[in-house]
This record gives sequence, C-alpha cells and structure tokens, in this order.
Amino acid sequence: MFICANCGNEFSKWQGQCSFCKEWNSLKEITRNKFQTTNKKQKTKFNNQKKSEIVNLGDSGLLRRNSPRNDTLLSTGIKEFDRVLGKGIVQGSAVLFAGEPGIGKSTLLTQLIGKVGGIYVAGEESADQIGLRVKRLGLDPKKFDILGTNSIEEIEENLERVKDLFKIAVVDSIQVVMSENLSTGAGSVAQIKESAFRLVNLAKRIGMAIFIVGHVTKEGDIAGPKLLEHMVDTVLYFEGEKTTDLRILRTTKNRFGPIDEVGIFKMEEKGLIEIRNSQLVENIDSKRIGSAITVVVEGARPMLVEIQALVVESFAPMPKRVFSGIDFSRGQLLIAVAQKSLGLPLYKYDVYLSVTGGIKINDTGADLAVMAAIYSSYKNKDLGNYAYIGEVSLLGQVKKVKNWDKRIKEIISLGKKVREIKDVKQLQV
Repeated sequence: MFICANCGNEFSKWQGQCSFCKEWNSLKEITRNKFQTTNKKQKTKFNNQKKSEIVNLGDSGLLRRNSPRNDTLLSTGIKEFDRVLGKGIVQGSAVLFAGEPGIGKSTLLTQLIGKVGGIYVAGEESADQIGLRVKRLGLDPKKFDILGTNSIEEIEENLERVKDLFKIAVVDSIQVVMSENLSTGAGSVAQIKESAFRLVNLAKRIGMAIFIVGHVTKEGDIAGPKLLEHMVDTVLYFEGEKTTDLRILRTTKNRFGPIDEVGIFKMEEKGLIEIRNSQLVENIDSKRIGSAITVVVEGARPMLVEIQALVVESFAPMPKRVFSGIDFSRGQLLIAVAQKSLGLPLYKYDVYLSVTGGIKINDTGADLAVMAAIYSSYKNKDLGNYAYIGEVSLLGQVKKVKNWDKRIKEIISLGKKVREIKDVKQLQV
C-alpha cells in the first residue's frame, strides 16, 4: 500500500499527487506483515479489551472517578514550561515535543523529570549517556527510571505495569520507535503513524502524561506524517539558533490551554535557565550610539529587545546591507524610508542591522526602533532613554500596532520612558 507522508491517507496504488491534501510526490510505499498481526497473542489482547460504553457527564462523581485528567494539574516546577502548557500538565495527555536536533529538547525534558520524577524511554541513548547528562545538570539520579527500548510493544507493556508509580513518561524519540507488526524500518511513515497512535491511546488508557519527542526537518516541519500533530493533545516547538544561547518554547496546538504563550530559556552549562524579559537586554539603562530599545510581542507575551545599527561610509560600487534577526526585505524597505523621509544619503553607506540575543523578529512594531538605530548611528548621537514602538509606513508615518497597551505597560515597568512619534521626522528633534 502507499501512504501520503503529508496527511497520512492510504492508497492502493501509487499516484503523483495526493488526492486529499494535493501534495505532489508525497506517497511512500509500505508493506504490512500479515503473519505477525494474526498471532494468538494479538488476538487474545484485542479480545480482552474493555468494551466501550455510553456515559453521562451529569452523573455526580463521574469525572472524578473515571477521568484522571480532571484531577489537579501537575506543575512542572518550571514556570516558563507551565506558562506554555497552561498552568501545568494534564494527566492522560499526549504532548508532541518538537525541535531541531541539538537544540536542547532532551535537556529540557531531563530537567522536567528531575523536577517531578518520571520514566524516560530512551530509544536513541543508553542509560549511561543519560546518567552523564543528569550528573552534568546536577539532578537527583534517584528520580530517573530509564527504559532502553525501541519497541512500541515493550513500551506499552512496561508503562502499563508502572502506571501507578509515575505520572510522566518521556519517549525520546518517535523517529526510532517501531512496531513488530510492520516490516518497514524505524522512521518510516507507517512506523511513526502506528507508534504515535498507540502511544496516544496508551496515555488515555493509563492516565499518564506522555511526552513524545519529534525531530524537525530542514524545511522546519516535524519529521513524519502531518497526522502526527492531529493525534496528540498538545504540540510544543522548541526553537532557537544553535550559535546563540537563547531558546523559545511555543505551542501551536493545545487542547487544555492557550496557544499564544511562549517560554524563554537560556542555555548554560548547568542546563536551561528561565529568564525574564528584562534579561534579554544587557545594561538596559545605558545610553549607546546606534542602539534602540523596542518591545515585540511573541504570542501574547511582550519581550524587550535591543536593535543595533552600524552605518559606515562605503567604498564599494554597491553598498552592503547585512541584517541579523530582521527580515531582509523589511530592512531594505526601512532603509529606503530613512533615506527619503530623514534625508540620509544611505545609498553611499554600508548598513548593518542586528537584533541582540539571537532573536528573529517579524513584528512590524519594531520598525521605528530600526529607524531610530540607523539615525543614531549615522548622526553619531544618543537618542535618550526611550523605547521606540510603531510600524513605519512608506510615507514615513508611524502607526500603532497590536497589543499597544501591553507593550507600553512593559516599558514603564522596566523604567523606560515612552515617547509617542507620529512621523519619523520627529527623530531629528
């Protein structure tokens, strides 16, 4: 049979385009092992399963008696983690924890188990390797129980046996988990789909929260079928640049909480450290030429960031434009507006723009700060202890942006002054 790697739908023959999601060249061939799925053990297991029944939520005590998810939320002990999940972990939930290889997924989940205890299903590492990480992070090894296996059947059997001892399980990672009922190798569409489906059902059945680790491809998507994200209750993305120490935890799906919260961490030798907004900007009260402070909003959270600009005379036929953390097209547009509205001859100057801390911003509310940093560097003058917020139009007008009041409140709480500007020409005053 053939399975679409994008949406997970099955087909009896190959075709160039998936008729469901319209994706081209996404059908992958798989072969099912019919002999292993009909053995006596499997038949006995399915025959002994409890039959479904209809229940009414109005029955007093029903939620408390039958659904472990309605108990008190389990706090992770990590405030930034709780913020993203929605105040804590819901028991019996399945959480897909995705991120690029080496970004710190295993480190953060190891710290999570170090806080609340749990069982770590290691498919990629040995118990000794995890022990070295636990020692490096300074965590209590007694809180860690390691299950080293890649078999989904062994994972089900062991978690069923210890369901009363642990509230959290981490499966690292779904790309190496495989079922004996399929003849394809680990990491294939069929294996990921089958393993994830059984893990989600297992979480609901035993009332244990299961964190499923998934890698992200070079295109930025979670490796495996798109169906993987639909099956789980929560999808968390852990992202950041490997060359910087800043990490951001965000959610794109959450059945039990908001999807507009973000958690901010900093990677250090002792693991991931929670940081506040003000810690993103060093020496917040210092006055520096070519620097401007602004507030961007990630999800529903305001973040104070610093934008730096360097404007120097160019001796090349084509002046350089180098941007870090800012969209190139947006940066080019703002340079053109600065040249027209502020009268800066930037056509013969090299312009370098950077967002400190390795943050990438797509918020147009940072436009005015970019203009202020460019003007400050060109004029070689400090613009004062102000924060600059606003979207700049092609005519040089400054407009208010979404979550304006929340941004202003964040600025005032950190002791910065607010200066409202309706036109970029006012920077010259």
